[in-house]
Amino acid sequence: MGPSRSPLLPYMSTLFSTIFLGFGLTYMLSPRTGYAVYGFSSQPSNAHDWAIVERIMVLYGAKDVFIAAAVYSSTWFGTRRSAGMVLVAAGACAGVDGYVVKSEAGTGEWNHWGYKSVMGVVGSVMAGLLGLEIEAFCIDGRSASLAHP
Repeated sequence: MGPSRSPLLPYMSTLFSTIFLGFGLTYMLSPRTGYAVYGFSSQPSNAHDWAIVERIMVLYGAKDVFIAAAVYSSTWFGTRRSAGMVLVAAGACAGVDGYVVKSEAGTGEWNHWGYKSVMGVVGSVMAGLLGLEIEAFCIDGRSASLAHP
């Protein structure tokens, strides 16, 4: 089955791109704030450890900005299938993030897994991986149709 032609999917994809961009810029411009938002259970205890963590957060922020650029550019300048696959890959990154936070802090994984699952479904529909095509969605609530193969 081909990629879905729903006009809402590119805007949903852009929303996810914007989320990654926001987090990435936060991690890069304010690493300590980014570290606090991430969900770990403890903080570095001295200036040397903070310096290392800040550098790691900048690297992590650069990854998120790259993901944002990849999602945005594939959504608006590439194909639906490529945008969908980038979203699925970005969802996998968020899945790993949640796993790491859960392993370290014992909680907080759903701060990452919540949007990851939606992003993965949107990406799968955009790429045509789920075997269904969303043909139309009416915002007025009168009708919504899914075409099944």
